[in-house]
Amino acid sequence: MDKSFPLSGWGSVAVHAGHKQDPNYAHLVPIYASSTFVFDEAEQGMRRFSGQEEGYIYSRWGNPTFTEAENKIATLETFGIEKNGVALEAKGILHASGMAAITTLLLSTLKPGDKILTHYSLYGGTEEIMSKVLPTLGITAIIADLRDISNAEEAIKNDKAIKMLYLETPANPTIQCVDLEKLCELAKQNGLLTACDNTFATPYLQQPFRFGVDFIVHSTTKFLNGHGTAIGGILLGTDLSFMKDRVYKMAKTLGGNANPFDAFLLINGIKTLELRMDRHCANAMEVANFLETHTAVAKVNYTGLSSHPDHSIAMKQMRHPGAMLSFELKSGFQGGIDFMNKLQMCTRTVSLGTCDSLLSHPASMTHYSVPKEEKEKYGITEGLIRMNVGIENLQDIINDLQQALT
Repeated sequence: MDKSFPLSGWGSVAVHAGHKQDPNYAHLVPIYASSTFVFDEAEQGMRRFSGQEEGYIYSRWGNPTFTEAENKIATLETFGIEKNGVALEAKGILHASGMAAITTLLLSTLKPGDKILTHYSLYGGTEEIMSKVLPTLGITAIIADLRDISNAEEAIKNDKAIKMLYLETPANPTIQCVDLEKLCELAKQNGLLTACDNTFATPYLQQPFRFGVDFIVHSTTKFLNGHGTAIGGILLGTDLSFMKDRVYKMAKTLGGNANPFDAFLLINGIKTLELRMDRHCANAMEVANFLETHTAVAKVNYTGLSSHPDHSIAMKQMRHPGAMLSFELKSGFQGGIDFMNKLQMCTRTVSLGTCDSLLSHPASMTHYSVPKEEKEKYGITEGLIRMNVGIENLQDIINDLQQALT
């Protein structure tokens, strides 16, 4: 493709962005399964190590297959966004997992004595690194209900050690949403960095950079890959010099790099992201409507429903409500187990983002060891079911849920 050709559609960008013609004219980016890269002469090696010449040295530091995935996701997260009349740019660094990307983010931006302000109902791995790992490094997490902007204002006013606002919207598993625009504005007024986990939404449904976020993380394992074939993560930032220096050096030192085969699978998964997400979202809306009227269901958490407390926020900052929802069964803990055991087509598993519908029961699975009072504080009731609504035939999804609920 002629790189000067202007792409006007998101789907075209998903297919073509980031690709450079392979020297051997392969149609798709090859899997560069090489741990190291050679130099034409010693002087070239010296230039690359000194930073005078761009080029690959060692796959922990960078790889051509990684580069295409990084550039593709960075282009999608910034597509159509301008800052002072200039197209916004971002730098992405591919990681072995979403948690590796989050680790690089936190360790490259925070130091002992710093605090991070975040909210309830975060992904379990994120919550664990903030509650168990960061304190050993002298970094503390403050948790508040950031859906109420006054809580954020109060926390920042009372604690000058807060250096970062870490957001996850929609959040896992209660699908809570926070107002990115208002929180980023508050952060900028107080000189704080902002970071957002955009895994649930993907750049197709939500672009946090549009609202002033400084860093975005994804578990690329989920919707970006879309097929459950590889683990991965990415960290993106719009401060290009900071990303290329401090963040890049931290990432390569920590060693949480991706691998070429998983990057290849990710690249090809992204090409169908728009099509998949449209079907995911259409199905999810109908499933949410079905569940909301079912007599066995006490509550449905889906931002597409006007009954969701964060409906207006989600509609302001998202293209569609998304593919993720959760619902509470009236029958509680045992009812959740019985429901899961009755499923026939839908898949019983943790994780999300694949083409098939995935359901989990947090109280008996991911949050089994968490004390009941802690779970309830985060909105995780004994009968809560989390669902990734897949792209199967809608009626088949509803039929399976219907028979499992009876």
